[in-house]
Amino acid sequence: MRLRVGAVLAVALSTALAGCAPGLAANPRYATDSGAGPQGAPETTTQASGPPAVEAPKNELSWQDCTSRVFSAAAVDPIPGVALECASYDADLDPIAGASGTVNIGVVRARSSDTPADAGPLVMTTGSDLPTSEQLPVWLSRSGIEVLSSHPVVSVDRRGIGMSGALDCRDSFDRQEMFDQVQFQAGDDPVANLREITMTATTSCTDAIAPGDSAYDNAHAAEDLERLRTTWDVPALALFGIGNGAQVALAYAGSHPNKVARLVLDSPLPLGIADEAATEQRVKGEQAALEAWAAQCVAANCPLGADPTAAVDALLSDARAGRGPGGASVAAVTSAISTALGYPRGDRITAGNELALAISDARAGDSARFNALISEAEQLRYTDGQFVNRCSDALARPTPDRVRELVVAWGREYPQFGTVGALDMVKCLNWPSASPPEEPGGLEIPTLLLGVQHDPIVGNEGVAAVAATAINAGSSNRRVLWQGTGHGAAIYSACALPPVITYLQSGQLPDSDIYCPA
Repeated sequence: MRLRVGAVLAVALSTALAGCAPGLAANPRYATDSGAGPQGAPETTTQASGPPAVEAPKNELSWQDCTSRVFSAAAVDPIPGVALECASYDADLDPIAGASGTVNIGVVRARSSDTPADAGPLVMTTGSDLPTSEQLPVWLSRSGIEVLSSHPVVSVDRRGIGMSGALDCRDSFDRQEMFDQVQFQAGDDPVANLREITMTATTSCTDAIAPGDSAYDNAHAAEDLERLRTTWDVPALALFGIGNGAQVALAYAGSHPNKVARLVLDSPLPLGIADEAATEQRVKGEQAALEAWAAQCVAANCPLGADPTAAVDALLSDARAGRGPGGASVAAVTSAISTALGYPRGDRITAGNELALAISDARAGDSARFNALISEAEQLRYTDGQFVNRCSDALARPTPDRVRELVVAWGREYPQFGTVGALDMVKCLNWPSASPPEEPGGLEIPTLLLGVQHDPIVGNEGVAAVAATAINAGSSNRRVLWQGTGHGAAIYSACALPPVITYLQSGQLPDSDIYCPA
């Protein structure tokens, strides 16, 4: 992600605060536990003694400066006054089932010249969506640096991803065929062809991680956080989970409810969501993000003229006929578009116009810009570690025949992304089945939830479901809902960040739900 620091952050934050407004009861999708709608009477959000303090570690890790390396890996300019330090720690391979061995977990700590020396850390995870160590610099380059005024931020890469021992377990041919969804293989049954490839890939990867072939799911990722807590010797963690990272944080709250000091869940999904439901929510989010981008594109006089969606359809049609940019597959084209929309570079107008220019160039025969987007998507979201972790989390998977039905049905209902979304589920059909993590209970701290209206990575339906989970666990909650496009409200909306900072510092939720403009 090629993001750059823009205007002075203090000014940006002040402007964003002015743009935030309490949520209105007109949107019934966002019911709360405080009454009939978001404007219900404020409730008591803490115990008399308040939530646990966010304490500084008693035992520090062996931190080493890695400022230049981590900013460079994320394609972000270093930020004056911000230092990044890398470390790692060993976690048990399978503390749940008892398989012996360890895995190495990579972490990055961000501090600024303003960070108090005795402040406890905010633990950040993006789970299997992308390496947290790559999203941290992006967040800091936008408005996330404001958090460092009160707390350091420690990013934790999920096992097998990024700095946590990135896996290399698939044959390069299988990896590419899976990315392309075997589009260029002979035959008229892509489900069968793709399943054959993924069977080989599954065997290769389960052999590579043995005896931990069932130790790469959300529950084990949560235990990696618990090992960090015990290593630090702190009573509780302040957790900030985004996307799949929100599921990891929620799983931690389920297994260690009395070890959570703060719980911020941004763009979450429920722990027990079935693979088909999660995939359809993502596809809906991709379609919504495309529609929002197209409307913005027209308004900004982008290079695609009056009908940007028609240009996307033409590009996809070329890819189906084997004439995609640089010979790219349909899956590669859709992945590039959804990644560009989910992880925008720069402000929304600039990012939207860059995508439009890449599509325009590709339609004119110059594929350089679009191929760069494809390469970025593949490297950011389709690594072997992500394959292993995502399949470990995939629950109640559909049968091959059900996938064949959805290829047709979703292809009609979601014309740009439906077919690719349905075929994506084939990749996990051969992976060993898993059980959902334990739902939280007895959660005495409040939960802060954030969501994005047009999220092409997970969709926008998870916030309401996870709010119900929090209520059932005994945790009050409030929601901060950004009307924009991207993955992670607190990452891409400066308006969504102040409630996070207030909650992190005091443990207090906003008095009501908040809507942030696009």
